[in-house]
Amino acid sequence: MKNGFKTGIAMREMADSPKFALVTFAVYAVILYNVNSFFWKFVFIGYVVFRLLRTDFGRRAMATIPRDFAGLKLLISVKSTINALFKKDRPIHEIFLDQVRQHPNKIAVVEIESGRKLTYKELNELSNQYANLYVNEGYKIGDVVALFMENSIDFFAIWLGLSKIGVVSAFINSNLKLEPLAHSINVSKCKSCITNNSLLPMYKAALEKGLISKDIHVFLAGTEVDGRHRSLQQDLQLFSTEEPAPVDGLNFRSVLCYIYTSGTTGNPKPAVIKHFRYYWIAMGAGKAFGMTKPDVVYITMPMYHSAAGIMGIGSLIAFGTTCVIRKKFSASNFWKDCVKYNVTATQYIGEICRYLLAAKPCPEEKEHKVRLMWGNGLRGQIWKEFVGRFGIKKIGELYGSTEGNSNIVNLDNHVGSCGFMPIYPHIGAFYPVRLIKVDRATGELERDKNGLCVPCVPGETGEMVGVIKEKDALLKFEGYVSEGDTAKKIYRDVFKHGDKVFASGDILHWDELGYLYFVDRCGDTFRWKGENVSTTEVEGILQPVMDVEDATVYGVTIGKMEGRAGMAGVVVKDGIDIDKFLADITSRLTENLASYAIPVFIRLCKEVDRTGTFKLKKTDLQKQGYDLAACKGDKIYYWVGSEKSYKPLTEKMQQDIDAGIYDRF
Repeated sequence: MKNGFKTGIAMREMADSPKFALVTFAVYAVILYNVNSFFWKFVFIGYVVFRLLRTDFGRRAMATIPRDFAGLKLLISVKSTINALFKKDRPIHEIFLDQVRQHPNKIAVVEIESGRKLTYKELNELSNQYANLYVNEGYKIGDVVALFMENSIDFFAIWLGLSKIGVVSAFINSNLKLEPLAHSINVSKCKSCITNNSLLPMYKAALEKGLISKDIHVFLAGTEVDGRHRSLQQDLQLFSTEEPAPVDGLNFRSVLCYIYTSGTTGNPKPAVIKHFRYYWIAMGAGKAFGMTKPDVVYITMPMYHSAAGIMGIGSLIAFGTTCVIRKKFSASNFWKDCVKYNVTATQYIGEICRYLLAAKPCPEEKEHKVRLMWGNGLRGQIWKEFVGRFGIKKIGELYGSTEGNSNIVNLDNHVGSCGFMPIYPHIGAFYPVRLIKVDRATGELERDKNGLCVPCVPGETGEMVGVIKEKDALLKFEGYVSEGDTAKKIYRDVFKHGDKVFASGDILHWDELGYLYFVDRCGDTFRWKGENVSTTEVEGILQPVMDVEDATVYGVTIGKMEGRAGMAGVVVKDGIDIDKFLADITSRLTENLASYAIPVFIRLCKEVDRTGTFKLKKTDLQKQGYDLAACKGDKIYYWVGSEKSYKPLTEKMQQDIDAGIYDRF
């Protein structure tokens, strides 16, 4: 009796398996093919659907068919568009010229702070002037110019103009200082750097310390001059607004720009973005979320990142939209701007959504015409509240990396999800994005007895990877300027011996319906205030301090806030003056790091556990976080952003931080 019961359970489990369901469906299909009567075919189809719906896999598969079909339709549309452009092999500025010819007098860009507006014709003429200026300076295809600038019309016009003569633009993070800034500029091998008056002091500080070569020419993008540096805008009137002469060898596969990404090791790395990749990202995201020519896109995120720098401003090239540009995000002005400029689409990161929810209600949040907000990091816990309060019809949550080939989108507004993968078995044979199992404590890949990685199935969590196919331009990993950095992002012998995948460094969960949810960064990187922070970079600033014996940096969760805040576990020498020590590291951190990279918490460790190589055990410290009880009497200090100083963490302050009452980091 017991054996019969076990056999029944085993048969039930087999019937619920995806493989059994598909084999059964194939058998039914053969039978159906041989049935001649239309009536019996109809009856048989009904029977097959009934049988499939009785299995767990069948129910899940049927529930996800509309989503999967929409995904397939989008994929076909995107690939057919990009393949047609590959055949024409035109550089991106020629694609932009199509928009200029269609509506030359349409407003293309609006700059909020200055009130400046340019039509498509005027914007193209401005980019031509920049192109002709640099031709006159002797720049040629393959040369590099660094753009260390704030959000502006000129940021776009300059790189578009440079692309017309084959010059590569390096998009430098405008928050960087000293070593990270110098590294970003030096690694690009640029001949010159264009900056704003407001950012010039940061550049000069790195130059005066000998971190940047004096051979790099510096130009100012504004009209103001400091007596030492040339103003490009003052010279523009001397140059023609006509198209520059065509450049031999410039095409759809040429390098367009470098966009920097914080990896798992040290300083920012310049990812190589080619013309086709830029267009593919801008066009693909827009098509996924229904962007059209009449849309007015509001840009508040930094244009040196791929989100605003490609998906946002790139909508000009891909769809012929109008873009409204603000230098920096402002919660108090957000909905007012949306109403004033008739905005219909805008971008977000999780922090922006939280700031908007925390802001006091205003009439404009109900009067706007925004139908689409797209981006990444909108947490499931606040998704419905955000949509309900502000009346957003479409949330376009997505996941991807600037340099990678593993990109997914949430097409059906599924709360909390950043995308999906179909749940059908043997998905890897045709689907380039996969999850593989990793040891969460060590970050090491799990491999089977054959030395291959272990793929995840629905219901499991793993690292997102993208299958690399050298002959497919969209699945090829272009990598970074440094070949060494490129090699570090490739896993080999993953699904079969000899294959390669792009390692995203991100952990995602795959649920039973195929939806994917971002869980965490793996390795030595965490995300805070919308930016990736390299622990190695921060440790490199702390460890040279004289009173520091050892330091390790890691990310910790804070209440309901998105991402992870930086925390440094520090071992200091005996008998030091703590106040002086805190003042010293505060000065060093603020001078060298962007505001988002400064550790929110400092823990002075008395007794520490170390690894076999004498390093602090980061995983243990991370689990304990800033919990005073778990930290066993160690003193913890928290960052007061408004005062730029560290203060002792008390139990009351810890409770306020946990509850979200205090968040001024």
